[in-house]
Amino acid sequence: MGRTVVVLGGGISGLAASYYLSRAPCPPKVVLVEGSERLGGWIRSVRGPDGAIFELGPRGIRPAGALGARTLLLVMLGGSWLQTLEARGCVLSQELLQQEAEKAAATQLGLNEPPSHCLVHLHKNSIPQYTLGHWQKLESAAQFLAAQKLPLTLAGASYEGVAVNDCIESGRQAAARVLGTEPNS
Repeated sequence: MGRTVVVLGGGISGLAASYYLSRAPCPPKVVLVEGSERLGGWIRSVRGPDGAIFELGPRGIRPAGALGARTLLLVMLGGSWLQTLEARGCVLSQELLQQEAEKAAATQLGLNEPPSHCLVHLHKNSIPQYTLGHWQKLESAAQFLAAQKLPLTLAGASYEGVAVNDCIESGRQAAARVLGTEPNS
């Protein structure tokens, strides 16, 4: 009977790891386990009330062709700006957040025309940040896994990088470790 590899999590890193495992010269059986109702992790498409499609996630991904050729602008506001609004007692409504995003786009990019479609989400404390000592914790975990000879490989935004490309590369490297091949740098 052949080898079975279980991939926990169907986010970008888990999907990339599953893909690279399945493309190996002698691929193992790959079982992908995802706890939510959909694959893709933080990346997802949302249809707004007016029918416009918005790509959400760590970075915007646009579809190919004419639809993707249109401009998609993702405005992220936060930090002291948001804290100031809260300190003033402002109600953080979708209208206020859209208004502030449009002002920022006009000031910083010279885009004075209102958007044809808009979708507003408030995600407080959502920009990925590693805490002090993160890399030391990762090194310690890697040493523990190696010393205990545990058949476990870690990949994803929680471990190595937060952008889509980082997640794909992390999944590729995890697959290479599982297969016993050296990942290309």
